[in-house]
Amino acid sequence: MANFSGRPAYLQIADDLRSRILDGALRGGDKLPTEAEMMADYGVSRIVVRQAIDVIRGEGLVVSQRGVGVFVRDQQPRTRRILGDLYAQRATGSPFAAAARASGQSPEWEYQSRQTTAPQAIAERLGIESGADVMRTHYRFFADNQPVMLSTSYESLDLTRGTPVEHPEAGQVKGVVARMDSIGVHITHVIEDVQARAPRPYEAEALQVPAGVPVLYVERTYFEGQRPVETADIIVSADRYTFSYAVPIPIRSTNR
Repeated sequence: MANFSGRPAYLQIADDLRSRILDGALRGGDKLPTEAEMMADYGVSRIVVRQAIDVIRGEGLVVSQRGVGVFVRDQQPRTRRILGDLYAQRATGSPFAAAARASGQSPEWEYQSRQTTAPQAIAERLGIESGADVMRTHYRFFADNQPVMLSTSYESLDLTRGTPVEHPEAGQVKGVVARMDSIGVHITHVIEDVQARAPRPYEAEALQVPAGVPVLYVERTYFEGQRPVETADIIVSADRYTFSYAVPIPIRSTNR
C-alpha cells in the first residue's frame, strides 16, 4: 500500500504512471494494469484510480478502448522540419512535397480556393486595406495517406489577378516561391511565428489529433523586400513535428 501525503493521491499515481511510460517501462501498445489491480497496488479507491488515468489520458499518453482496457498510446514518429534546409535552395515546386519525399513519404493534398475579402487581421499581415479582395485557399496535407498539416493561405488579388497563378493550384507551377517567381515577384524572405495551443474541434478531427495533444500554430508570411506577398495560418499536431531552426550568424568583422 502506498503512503500518500502532500499532493492528492491521484496526482501522485498519475506521476508514477507517467514516469513508467516516459522511461519506457510501459511502451506503446502496452495495457495498463486493471482498475482493480491499481486499487490493490496503490491502496486507493476506484475513483482515485480513474482520476489518475484521466490525468494521463488528458496528456495524450494513454487511450481507452471500451470493454478492453487502457493502453499506452503509440507515439507518432516526429518529422523534423528544419527551416534552414527548407529554404536553403530556391524552391521550384511545393516545399511540402519536397520535404515529404526527402523523408521517404508520399505527399498529397486537398484544397479549396475562393475569392473573398480580407478580414482586419489578414489585411494587416498583407499590408492591404481591410475588405480588399484576396484569394483564400484551404489545404489539408497528407503524408503516406495520413493527415499531417492544415493551412489557410491568403494572397492579395491586386498582386495576382489576371495572372496564371491567380488560383494557387490551377497552374503547373506549385509552391509560393516558384509561383511568384513565374510572374516576376521574387520572394526575399519568410517570417514564421510559432506557438502551441489546444486544437479547435475541427482541427482535431481533420488531423486526427489524440486527446490531450496540443497543436503547433504557425503564422507564416512571405515577403518581397518589405512587401508581404502571401500569408498563411498553418496547423500541425505537436506530436508529429519538431521545428528545428538553422539561423546563420554573420561573419565577425575584423574592423575595429
